[in-house]
Amino acid sequence: MKKKFYNDKQRHQTIINAQDLPLTQPTTHPLLSVNPAQKTPVASPVTSAPIMVENPQKNKQEPKITITSKKPKLLIVAHNHPHFFPGGAEIIAYDLFKTMREQGNLDVFFMGGVSWEDRKVHTGTPFQTINDKSDEIIFWGADFDYFLQSQNIKSFMYLDFKLFLEKMQPDIIHFHHTMRIGLEALQIAKQVLPNVKIFYTLHEYIFICNRDGQMVRTKNNELCSEYAPSRCHQCFPDISPAEFKMREIFIKSHLEHVDKFISPSKFLSDRFITWGIPAEKMQVLENGRKVTPPAPFRNLGKGEKRNVFGYFGQINPYKGATLALKAAKYLVEQDFTDFRLEIFGNVEMQPDEFKKSFFKMIDKYSNNIGFHGKYKNADVPELIKQVDWTIVPSTWWENSPLVIQEAFMHKRPIIASDIGGMAEKVEDKVTGLHFQARSEISLARTIKAAVEDEGLWQKLVDNIGPRLSLEECALEHLKIYNNQA
Repeated sequence: MKKKFYNDKQRHQTIINAQDLPLTQPTTHPLLSVNPAQKTPVASPVTSAPIMVENPQKNKQEPKITITSKKPKLLIVAHNHPHFFPGGAEIIAYDLFKTMREQGNLDVFFMGGVSWEDRKVHTGTPFQTINDKSDEIIFWGADFDYFLQSQNIKSFMYLDFKLFLEKMQPDIIHFHHTMRIGLEALQIAKQVLPNVKIFYTLHEYIFICNRDGQMVRTKNNELCSEYAPSRCHQCFPDISPAEFKMREIFIKSHLEHVDKFISPSKFLSDRFITWGIPAEKMQVLENGRKVTPPAPFRNLGKGEKRNVFGYFGQINPYKGATLALKAAKYLVEQDFTDFRLEIFGNVEMQPDEFKKSFFKMIDKYSNNIGFHGKYKNADVPELIKQVDWTIVPSTWWENSPLVIQEAFMHKRPIIASDIGGMAEKVEDKVTGLHFQARSEISLARTIKAAVEDEGLWQKLVDNIGPRLSLEECALEHLKIYNNQA
C-alpha cells in the first residue's frame, strides 16, 4: 500500500535550522530515559494496541519523577515546536502552554513533535530536551505514516511514550495534533491512565482528507465538500476505496478516546460532525491572541488613499499569494495602478518552478508589488504599519487563520475568500470584504472598490471589536477541562 504522499520538506514552509538556535546538544529528558530492553511489544491487529509483556530482566533502578507539584498536571501536545517551525497551530498551542503556565492553575508541560530537518534522532529514545527546560519536551517523529497518521517506530509509542506517561502522570492531555507522534498516543494514554481526560483541538481536515487535510481534489484542484472512500480513490487511484475505508475506521477508532474536541470555527466543527464526530463531543472556541495596542495607521498626505494591501503568511499553492499576484496583474492590465500589494512570507521551501514564476511576476509588476520575505510573529506590529488592508485569499476552506486574528488585533480590515472559516471570521461589509474564492478577477475588483470607496475603510475599522485575549482563551479552556472532570 502506498501511504506516504508528502514529506516534511514539502509540508514545511518555514524551517529554522537547529544549528542556528541556542539549543543544547540533543539530550534525553531526565524523566524519559528508558532502556529499550526493559519491555517487549507483542504484535497486534491494526486497530488495537500491543500487549505489553514485562521483561523479567527489567532494571528496577528507573529514573525517579522530579515533579512534586500537587496541582493537576496538563500536557499540551503539538506536531512541532515553534522554535523549529512557527506555524499557526504550533504558535497557538505553545502560546496556550505559556499562558496557562503563567496563570498557575495547572502544572503545565509542552511536547512538540519534530522532523528530521529539526533534530537528529537520539539513539534509544524519541525524547529530547530543548534549552534544558524541564517543562518543554520534543518528540522525534520523522518516521511517520501520513496515510494512517500512525507512528512507524512502534517502540517509540508502546515503550517510550507509555513510560513517559507513567512517570509524568498527567491529569489532562490536550492534543493540538498527533502528526509525527501518532494516533496511538490517544489509546496508550487511556490504557496507562484510565482517568486521564483527553482534549483535541482540530486545526484542519487531515483526518478526513489524505491530501494534506485540505479537502481539495487532486485532478482539477476543485474544492471537495464531502467525504467518501470512492471520492478519495478518485483523487488517489493507487489506493482502493477499501483502503480508504480502513483508514477511516483506524482513525475513528483512536479518536473515540477523546473526551472533548475543540474547534476554532463552526465551519470546521460542522465538517467533522458530518464526518462522524458526535456533536455532543464538539465545542467551538476561538483561538486567543496576545492583546497589543493596534499598530499606527499610515499618515496620509493630501489626496492619498487607503490603497496599500498586505499579504501575510505562508506562501504555497493553498494560501493564495499567487492569486493575489494575478489580481494585481489584472488591475495593471486594466490601467488601474492606484494601489500597492506588499507580500510578507517565506517562499524558500517551494519548488523551483513555483519560485521562478512567483518572482517573475513580482519583478514584472514591481511598481505595484513588493516582496519582503519571511518574518517572525513578533515582527507583525512593525510590518503591518505599512498597510491599510490585509488580504486572506486562501484557495482552500481554511479553519481560523492566525493572520485574521492578528489583522483584527491591529484594526486592519480584511479582504477574504468567501468560503470556510474565512467567511465565518470576516463579516462581509462589516469588518472586511468578501470576494469569490479562487477568482483573481473578483479579488481585483474588490481591491479596486476598496480603494475608490472613500469612507469604506474607516467604517470597517470602526466595526472591528476587541479580540479574545490569550488570558481569556486560557480561562475558557480551563472551564472546558473542568466540565469534563
